[in-house]
Amino acid sequence: MAARRSLAHRWLLILPFLWQVGAVPLVNEVQAAPLHIPFPMFWQMLGVVLTSVVIGVVYRLDRAAGAFEHDDAEVDAAAEGQD
Repeated sequence: MAARRSLAHRWLLILPFLWQVGAVPLVNEVQAAPLHIPFPMFWQMLGVVLTSVVIGVVYRLDRAAGAFEHDDAEVDAAAEGQD
């Protein structure tokens, strides 16, 4: 079994939280209205996109780090046992 690489990249998952919660006081006072919607609503929609991108990046980095090797082996063993 090969040694797994670091999973420190999972700290990236804090970014959507900081985006949605930490920056609210800063964005709440912005008067701009991109796409004719209030800026805080636009900020939240961008947060949904950011969250999706961050989760995708972390998933890819997990795969590269071998985080799912153990899970894949269990699934393969279970599939062989059902035959």
